[in-house]
Amino acid sequence: MRDAIRLLDEEPLLTPEVIALVSWAAAHYLSPLGPALKAALPPGIDVASPLGARLTDAGRALLDQMELPGQEESVRRALRKASSGARLSRKQIEPLAQRGLVEMVRDEPRARLRTPEVEIAEAVPGSTPPLRAPRQAEVLAWLLARGGPVPVEELLAAFPKARAQLRALAARRLVKLGKVAAGPLRVEDAPWGSQRHDPNPAQAAALAEIVEAIDGGGFAPFLLHGVTGSGKTWVYLEAIAHARSKGLGALALVPEIALTPQLAGRFRARFGDDVAVLHSGLSERERLAEWRRVREGRAGIVVGARSAVWAPVLRLGIGVVDEEHEPSYKQEERLRYHARDLLLVRAQKAGAVAVLGSATPSLETLWRAQQGKLPTLSLPDRVDARPLPALTVLRRTAAAELFTPPLAEALRETLARGEQAILFLNRRGYTRTLLCERCGSAAGCPNCSAALVLHRAARERLRCHLCGHEEPPRRACAACGWEKLAGVSGGTERVEEELRALLPAARVARLDRDAAGAPGQAAAILARFARRELDLLVGTQMVAKGHDFPGVTLVGVLDADGPLHLPDFRAAERCVQLLTQVAGRAGRGLLPGRVLVQAFRPQAVSLDYAAFSRDEMQRRAALRFPPFARLAAVRVQGNSEPRVRAAAERLAALARRLLARGERADVLGPAPAPIARVRGKHRYQLLLRAEDHGPLLRLGRRLLEEHQDRGVEVAVDVDPVAML
Repeated sequence: MRDAIRLLDEEPLLTPEVIALVSWAAAHYLSPLGPALKAALPPGIDVASPLGARLTDAGRALLDQMELPGQEESVRRALRKASSGARLSRKQIEPLAQRGLVEMVRDEPRARLRTPEVEIAEAVPGSTPPLRAPRQAEVLAWLLARGGPVPVEELLAAFPKARAQLRALAARRLVKLGKVAAGPLRVEDAPWGSQRHDPNPAQAAALAEIVEAIDGGGFAPFLLHGVTGSGKTWVYLEAIAHARSKGLGALALVPEIALTPQLAGRFRARFGDDVAVLHSGLSERERLAEWRRVREGRAGIVVGARSAVWAPVLRLGIGVVDEEHEPSYKQEERLRYHARDLLLVRAQKAGAVAVLGSATPSLETLWRAQQGKLPTLSLPDRVDARPLPALTVLRRTAAAELFTPPLAEALRETLARGEQAILFLNRRGYTRTLLCERCGSAAGCPNCSAALVLHRAARERLRCHLCGHEEPPRRACAACGWEKLAGVSGGTERVEEELRALLPAARVARLDRDAAGAPGQAAAILARFARRELDLLVGTQMVAKGHDFPGVTLVGVLDADGPLHLPDFRAAERCVQLLTQVAGRAGRGLLPGRVLVQAFRPQAVSLDYAAFSRDEMQRRAALRFPPFARLAAVRVQGNSEPRVRAAAERLAALARRLLARGERADVLGPAPAPIARVRGKHRYQLLLRAEDHGPLLRLGRRLLEEHQDRGVEVAVDVDPVAML
């Protein structure tokens, strides 16, 4: 225990409400308090500051003595350095402080909210694009069309690697560059403004219940269960407007960064600068500026992804979790929290309303609703009262066949009518696996139990999607030396390439983690699609969730049953949820939509979520898996496979001994993880299962306390979502 040296901030960075949430999360997710606090702090806050030493009267007296014993000369030298202001290490300072010769101080603490700046670019009015520099001309034309200053990061999202062209335009005095204090983030406005409309009876009834709960002033959770296109966002906006009219704050979470600009655009169209945007895709300066506006009360509404659950919203009155079933709400490293569950806890502690919205609620949420713990507000029909798009399942007969003939013909017809289409394939890259034609071995990652994926978009490379390893394409099998490797299972890059060959006149773009790597790039692609500057959008699950594009009349799912093969008890649930989401992107405008789904096993494909959930609930009950039990995954990893296996077996044996003393729980395993090696580390896991969290937390805490092998890492994931 050490005394506090100096107060770093006049006002606490975190509100009491957020500190209470952090304490709960640290206890529930078996995390030390430090990492939990760090998760809640904004980026750019550095509480570390140099450790200094100030001489005491005793130190000055010793320094002034004419003669000292030989062993004290090192002390005199240290005191002389301290008196001159030179920096001393902690190892040098602490012995002096123990003798009362110096006082330890923190010099110039840096835990201050500085005013961040944003680089901007503005086209000089009347500028003429240079004829002999087409790239510069393209950038200048874009700036002229935008009008006024534009953040350079936004420009680079639309034109990656265009900084050289920007500097050249500035040198020609066609563009002005500068910096301004970071303020409210700009969001593309026109494509997805907030259209006000009269509610249908179901929307009005749902809103009335939420408003009554807000006025009641106590904790009130709701499930807003509405089909795609049923107007859930309208209910969110109106409920938040009511909370703001009473001086209460609001928090709205979305599962993907790609969705944030669209939802934020709708919120900004309604509430203006009262909206702050928080997610990890922003630069550190932007996130800090937005966090500062919230903390100081200059923004009362926060829209963001998972980490926004920690936002210091003042007087929280309502929290919304859109697409509450999404697994991306779960943080998989360090503090392994679930943002949906944390928002419920936060609303309960604040006496606020919590609204969980989804067309396909997670089975855990459905079970809470069925048990009466979560009142359900139903939106059974689309706002436009039109039926859901027609679904046709097409049998896919060959892995190399990306487009069946009916899908290819449907794409041609859609483009001929001037309409738009979305193609969904949840695999990025060009070729997912390279197999040896002689021995059948896959080109594997040297660090992970995973095949390397061939990427061609930027430069031809084999990449591991787990550890980031890259290497040139292999010309021969590493196992047998055979020089013929066959590509198996195409990804989004190959889909984009074949679409351009199939439909040369089509304007095609790809939206996946590779295409939207830079901040703002996903928003730029979606904005172009919304403005009808693109005809076809190909992508992973980033194209499936929450988007509202009236021009889309066709959605194609290229491999519907692929996700069913994952070794995860939630695989079927996620497959149906994802298919339902992507199907809901069709027919959102005046024209009817249709959905073409390709599958090797058409009988396995269904969009009837009600029937699926009934059957899946029975299966989960028989297996005693969530929602009928609680789980905690004990994950063990290290460089030595025998050592990791031995540690996992010791922990499992300890857990079983503890259970023998009366704890009501099960221990399953240990076994190698489905992905047995990641980043060079071997992985084992065991599952703890119980009726409630109490036994799991006690067991998990004991296992962490008893683990002694420093060469093996152990983590306990309470309520795990990813089982791989």
